[in-house]
Amino acid sequence: MDIRPQKELPSSVKPNPSLSVDNHDTVPSIEELSRRTTDFGLGNEETVVEHTDPLLGIDLGDIVIESLLASGGMGRVYKARQRLPERNVAVKVMRPSHRSPRAFQRFQRETELLGQLSHPGIAQIYTAGSFKQHGETFPYFVMELVQDAMPLVKAANYHRLSNIERLRLFSSVCKAVAYGHARSVIHRDLKPSNILVDSTGYPKVIDFGIARIEQDDDATETGTFLGTRQYSSPEQCAGHKVDSRSDVYSLGVILHEILTGKLPYDLKDASLLETVRIIHEQPPNRLRVPETKLRAGIDIIAEKCLSKEPYDRYLNAEKLAQDIDALLSGQPLAAKPQTLLKRSFFYFKKHSSLTASGTMLFVMLALFYFSNVLPQASKISISPTPTAAIDNKLLEVTFPGVSSYRTTPLRWLHLAFNEPILSLTTADFQLLRDGRDVPLKNVTVSGNRTGWEISGLEELTSKEGKYILKLAGTQSTPQNINGHRLRQEYTTTWTMPPFKDIRFNLLDDSWKQYLVSMNDVESYTEHSAGACTFIRPTVSEKEGVVIFKFDAPFLIRNATLKATIKVWTTGDPSPYDPGAIAALDISPDGKLWTNLDTRAANHGGFGGNFFDVSKYVAESQTVWVRARLTATREWPEDGLIFSQFLRSDTESLPEPFYLTMTGGKPPQKQNPGVPVPDR
Repeated sequence: MDIRPQKELPSSVKPNPSLSVDNHDTVPSIEELSRRTTDFGLGNEETVVEHTDPLLGIDLGDIVIESLLASGGMGRVYKARQRLPERNVAVKVMRPSHRSPRAFQRFQRETELLGQLSHPGIAQIYTAGSFKQHGETFPYFVMELVQDAMPLVKAANYHRLSNIERLRLFSSVCKAVAYGHARSVIHRDLKPSNILVDSTGYPKVIDFGIARIEQDDDATETGTFLGTRQYSSPEQCAGHKVDSRSDVYSLGVILHEILTGKLPYDLKDASLLETVRIIHEQPPNRLRVPETKLRAGIDIIAEKCLSKEPYDRYLNAEKLAQDIDALLSGQPLAAKPQTLLKRSFFYFKKHSSLTASGTMLFVMLALFYFSNVLPQASKISISPTPTAAIDNKLLEVTFPGVSSYRTTPLRWLHLAFNEPILSLTTADFQLLRDGRDVPLKNVTVSGNRTGWEISGLEELTSKEGKYILKLAGTQSTPQNINGHRLRQEYTTTWTMPPFKDIRFNLLDDSWKQYLVSMNDVESYTEHSAGACTFIRPTVSEKEGVVIFKFDAPFLIRNATLKATIKVWTTGDPSPYDPGAIAALDISPDGKLWTNLDTRAANHGGFGGNFFDVSKYVAESQTVWVRARLTATREWPEDGLIFSQFLRSDTESLPEPFYLTMTGGKPPQKQNPGVPVPDR
């Protein structure tokens, strides 16, 4: 493997201070998609550079903390210098603000687990202890510093490794994880950022913060999700107890990413709940590589790792490593391809057109017959079963979940069948608005067995009216493998009030049509930070104000608002501004204002939450939004950038403003003295 010394460390990414951590250390809301976890480690997504940290320079006996390397969910990792023996080390320190009993237990558990593990592929712990500063006690442990570290996939790309070299590197990772499995240690948060590659090309598994002993019966974590959802097994996403096979699933996701640069599922723009549903129900994409001698084998290995049921996966990481090594040496694999019946079922789900449905139904029925009926017929005598008993059995459906909120159109709707069905298509549905047919354009139907979803309805259901969604079925769908079909029509109804939504960023001029005034503020683009654009104050220590007005063609009943505000804090690079303040206000008329959110340095940092503003603007026809920005310190050559409104970035913040409004009919013009009818 051609691994050259790393020229520079991975680029830093600032953490999001608005993400609070509760006593359960779980993902705080469904708005956040899961790359945020309880983890932190060298080279992860939350690495920062900081010069004002109060722990820099502190002496822990024979160890002096020199610089901050990484910051994450429960604590921080520092580079330090040990005097005896003389060497660079990493010091992991728990934050005072993240010391819930459960978080403290995990920090202590990580210390204990790492103390039991001694493997060249696992970062080694040297010692542990605690120190006091300003009346606060800081638990910490000292561990091996991975020199010139790079996360797994980034390292493979940086050094331009071939797929064979990537598989050898991946095998080394599996063997390190297998060492833990042999000692009953389950990592539970395996992902590329928790696997570092040093300058010699050797991987080190880090961040055992949510690891557990397989035999432990930790009832405190039942039903609690811990980990990173894109890399977590179906049972882990559901909050169920996991074993080594859950780590195998995570390794299967990593295998996809290191070889193709993509995850096995398309999770772009998926909500947290949608991500979980996809992982539970949809088959993963096939793993395709160009090398002929690897192609079939690596697909079989990945398929086994990503099986929905734990019993279908490799027992542990050692078994996975053995198959990777067998593939590289041209030996037979322990893993076998999925049965033709199972492959047909997954194909059937993904290709649910009428032609595919008829063909695949025939194939699957034939497979079922030849694999199940004929072998049994040669062994036992089967008595005829009255067909009436089968024909009388009904296939039924319910609608257990919808996406609709008070101020948004319906986006998706879940369906639950009482029996597993083979296929469901848009042809099975009919959508009516006020009795008129609405073509199901760009609507998709997905799912398997008893759980299905119809999605892509938002644009079709945004107009005012009474909606009826019918599930009537076709001649061939839906039905189960025994041929049961729907015997009646199922419907769900709802009423959509008048609706209007407004979304924009500052990357073009569309926002200016809503602008009322800007006083002592300006729209500014900071090219040094990836061309981020935001509104900022222009006069030091003076409040700048920007006001927007949004009209509704109806009397507003309900409304929600997201309008991001931001201040820089001591967690950001120096010189920070301790006097920075950003405030967000709402008004129905531009005269009576109510504060929704205020952010100040060291007290919040970033705000971009959805607010229900119904009670502030109800019965009006306008929504006024105001931001008040104050800053006291200038960044060299860049001016007052520490207090920001509507920070827009094509990558991380493409849509910082989002207003939704619903209501009644537009007010009618009346002659003087004629009362307005009740609405």
